[in-house]
Amino acid sequence: MTVTTSPLRKLSNSRNTNEQFQALDRALARRYVFRLLHEQRLRRVQEQSQGDVIFKPRAEICDDPSSSRITATLELPGMKADDVRVTLERNNLLAVSGERVSKAPSDQSASVNYPVREIKYGKFLRTLDVPSGTMMSTISATMSDGMLLVSWPRFPPGAISRSPQ
Repeated sequence: MTVTTSPLRKLSNSRNTNEQFQALDRALARRYVFRLLHEQRLRRVQEQSQGDVIFKPRAEICDDPSSSRITATLELPGMKADDVRVTLERNNLLAVSGERVSKAPSDQSASVNYPVREIKYGKFLRTLDVPSGTMMSTISATMSDGMLLVSWPRFPPGAISRSPQ
């Protein structure tokens, strides 16, 4: 009498089977991730077309210990000083906000195509932590060539400064 093994059993006994399943897992996972990223990009494009997306401008904060002030530089290309608001919010937050509007002609029809669209338009908001006791009168802001420089005192007047003991 001869005993035959099923093709499935032969497959499971194979050393290459585990490698094949791992390769299949990787391929399916890759496909799934690409699909998720594609859907995420589509959602982002749809939100941008609605104009209610809030983006966050890039910032650089300079904290020079030898200076009495801390300075932040924010990238706001194409913006004018009148289009930017700098406010002091509760909880010691400095808020920089505004809206970048597209300079494209307003008579665009549905047939207009943008093969590349990387410039962010719409509302923006960036919040920065400032020391407790900072007053709006001690904050300075200047705009030059699309770069906003905002500075505030390291130790605001009236604030309790703690020195290391």
